[in-house]
Amino acid sequence: MCRPRLDEEMVEAAASALRDERIVMGESVFRFEEEFARYIGVRRAVSVSSGTDALILALIALGVKGREVITTPFTFIATANSVVHACGEPRFADVDPMDGNIDPEVVIKAAGGRTAAMMPVHIFGQPARMSELMDIARDKGLMVVEDAAQAHGSQVGGKMVGSIGDLGCFSFYPTKNMNVGGDGGMVTTDDDDLADMVAKLRDCGRTGQYEHDVCGFTSRLNTVNAAIGRVQLRRLDSWNEARRRLARRYIAGLEGVDGLETPAFDARGTMSVFHQFVVRSDRRDALAAHLAERDISTAIHYPLPVHLQPAYSWMGLAEGDFPIAEALSRTSLSLPMCPNITENEVDRIVEAVRGFLDG
Repeated sequence: MCRPRLDEEMVEAAASALRDERIVMGESVFRFEEEFARYIGVRRAVSVSSGTDALILALIALGVKGREVITTPFTFIATANSVVHACGEPRFADVDPMDGNIDPEVVIKAAGGRTAAMMPVHIFGQPARMSELMDIARDKGLMVVEDAAQAHGSQVGGKMVGSIGDLGCFSFYPTKNMNVGGDGGMVTTDDDDLADMVAKLRDCGRTGQYEHDVCGFTSRLNTVNAAIGRVQLRRLDSWNEARRRLARRYIAGLEGVDGLETPAFDARGTMSVFHQFVVRSDRRDALAAHLAERDISTAIHYPLPVHLQPAYSWMGLAEGDFPIAEALSRTSLSLPMCPNITENEVDRIVEAVRGFLDG
């Protein structure tokens, strides 16, 4: 039902880049960066090879080595992994049950003398409570990295996510609201020094052809991917509006269903782009099975919160440490959501959900 978008204009843009540009760091890369920065409303955007690399390089540029970064356990594991790869230490804070985003009141308690930064995740395209988080950051002297991997085009108080913190990080993986025909990412900022450092880090720490003053990475975005991304960026607003229209239809259709919670629509002055449409039910697994029997695909984001992942057993955390994140992992179910779903298909899904929970 949902497939990555790749049409003839994108194919032709890729072919043109292959024919006429440098394969690595060609003209399309720099144009994509300029256009993305303008879209987000920041001075600079630096493209990289993945959303994970965007997070890693942003944190390295901030200098979090040996210090804590507060983030959420209810996210894809790459969020926490980026802190580890930047030689920092993740410190988790539980989430707000309303939207699944990091809870500012918990962040205040988690911040300590070793805390360098916080990294809120705009989960499922629902923006975090950035005004409160920025107030906390100013009060405690913390830097802020927005993990906007799922939130291209989301807004808080009329400002695009990725333009509010010190740095914003985006993913262009094929499942995102826009993609580049493969892996890719972007770091956004108004700080030229941070942008320059990220640009250097993504290109082997290079200051000249064979001179390097930091130990960097090979994390560049390929020219062909950038060419596809430029076309997708022009479509992003219309695709997001389609997602929002479908979300409204889901919410209206599922109103009053016993034992089911639907996401809020534009709560607290935010604008969501509904990367996923996530409902919650204590009967989640049975509901998913019921829908599968009717050829309706669903997904679970995320069945095991990061603090309970085997890779993070070294932190000594246990079940019960972050009860809201754990509850969301047990009850959340993602219903089909992408711009090419029809309203009739949404109605069929709604009917199937109601048939199970109301039956």
